[in-house]
Amino acid sequence: MNIFIPQSWLKDYIETDVSPVELAKKMSAHAFNVERTNEIKGDIVWEAEITTNRSDALSIMGIARELKSLLPKKDYKFKYKESKAQKTSGKDKLEVEIRDKNLVPRFSAIVLDEVQIKESPEWMRDRLEKVGTRPLNNVIDITNYLMFDLGQPMHAFDYDKIKSGKMILRDSRAGEKVITLDGMERELPQGMIVIEDGEGRLIDLCGIMGAKNSEIDENTKKVLLFVQVYDPMKIRRASMTLGHRTEAATRFEKGIDFEGVLPALWKAVEMSQELAGGKISSDLIDIVNIKPRSKEVEIDYEKINLLAGVEIEKSRADEILESLGFEIKGKKAKVPSWRLNDIDIPEDLAEEVIRIYGYHNLPSKLLAGEIPRLQPEKIFYWEGIAKNFLKHNGFFECYNYSASSCNAGENQLELLNPLTEKIACLRVSLIPQLTEVLDKNKGYAEKIKVFELAAVYLPRQNDIPDQPSRLGIAVKGVEYLELKGIIEAMLYNEMNIAQGAVDFEISKGENGYLTAELDFEKISQLANNDKIYIPISQFNSIKEDLTLVVPENVEYPQIKKAILAVDPRIKSLDFKDIYKNALTLSIEYLDRQKQISSDDTQKIRQNIFANLEKDLGVRLKK
Repeated sequence: MNIFIPQSWLKDYIETDVSPVELAKKMSAHAFNVERTNEIKGDIVWEAEITTNRSDALSIMGIARELKSLLPKKDYKFKYKESKAQKTSGKDKLEVEIRDKNLVPRFSAIVLDEVQIKESPEWMRDRLEKVGTRPLNNVIDITNYLMFDLGQPMHAFDYDKIKSGKMILRDSRAGEKVITLDGMERELPQGMIVIEDGEGRLIDLCGIMGAKNSEIDENTKKVLLFVQVYDPMKIRRASMTLGHRTEAATRFEKGIDFEGVLPALWKAVEMSQELAGGKISSDLIDIVNIKPRSKEVEIDYEKINLLAGVEIEKSRADEILESLGFEIKGKKAKVPSWRLNDIDIPEDLAEEVIRIYGYHNLPSKLLAGEIPRLQPEKIFYWEGIAKNFLKHNGFFECYNYSASSCNAGENQLELLNPLTEKIACLRVSLIPQLTEVLDKNKGYAEKIKVFELAAVYLPRQNDIPDQPSRLGIAVKGVEYLELKGIIEAMLYNEMNIAQGAVDFEISKGENGYLTAELDFEKISQLANNDKIYIPISQFNSIKEDLTLVVPENVEYPQIKKAILAVDPRIKSLDFKDIYKNALTLSIEYLDRQKQISSDDTQKIRQNIFANLEKDLGVRLKK
């Protein structure tokens, strides 16, 4: 995420004679890339890319804290002063009910009376415009200003518009509607965090946008200010489902500093008193449902040096960590509240030390020693074998979307925010998209062969979908026997799988295309590179043809599997001919211990006929 950082605003927290150009170089080398520098109204404004794990840096204060660790102590003065609590009043009452503690780990609020709604001072309007936000009025601008200033999203309601002085925070119910501040009516699915008042009206779509019915306007006299910490996953899901991204949602979904809530609220009170004449008219509400545990992470100095490839003295490592807000306790570092979301293990501390020390200060040495030989995952290895084999047999590889159109009667997972109607459900088969490819390209050649090797998504109860790897094949202008031969050659010759160990079915679609979908998970487990040498037998084999009458519902793979299972002396079985329902097979018998006789083959044959008729209803043609 990119943020804008005006240098005039940054000077509120860090005073230095180091030029903005040099500061930008240090920031890019040690922390966040300053992608461009703009001059707006005589002010230098950085545009910096903040990495996803560093939600603490999505504010002017966060950037100032970072710069504090990059400059020698003699080169700067850090000026942050935390706002303190003030005397409260019980005049205006507010009842807050949180139905599920997990939704809102912390909720803090206070009411201000005698508020004067007017235009914000020029300095505030100027700063908001430089970070890309349109000024509205002094109260709303204070909440937006402090979000960019301290990284704490907050909201302001017209207290008199909250019916019965009551707020209930809960999960939304499917089909509920709310008109948000932008004037849009939004229908909500189940599971978004909302606030309703004492008359059951929705007055806030939490973490996303407030409701129109509780907004601050020119007639507002009493303002309810509140700062809160929400369940990040709930906010992320709500924002993506509604397709509505806001600055507040972006910060809530990445995690808010739990300990920064009250200081931000008191800062908002101070500014409201100064810029809007507000007076505290309620007790402070501070509901703590789930307080995060403090963290102490081991500092592994040996690992820091091993990873850096250079010796960083213990005192220097400790100095760097302390400059970033960590408290050193022996061989452990206590993590500051604003970094609880991304510091967990000794390697995290090593990264912090090394980046501030400077990657450019690490030795530049070519790797020495024997190059390790990595063994690829078995399934990836055999994917490469299969792809190369099919491509050398004239197939084109396809890469289709993981989502496809929703098909009636199929158990598919539906996407909450599909790009189009044609990609609204996760696919459960590769074949429909492959046949679409054939349809789109059927005019280019008489014979087209395509395949895709990818995952499908099979729903599971109360769990993420099962995602097995499948090999999908679709052809146009290719005979059944040709396709069957290609698949068998891949399985039995290229992958060395025993005949009959993998079942596959070749189907014919409405447009005359032949298709097959194979379980590649099973294929990769059975495939091997073992080469078995079987000496030429000193005994002769006996070959014969069998013609069978096959019922309509029985397929060739079933017959082949049943025959091969009868006796180990059946050396091979091959398809020879078919006419209507009469199937002719070529069968070879061999006994490696002795010369097989006609009596032997007759007994085997009788067992074959008995099994086929019993299990499949297939019988010998007379």
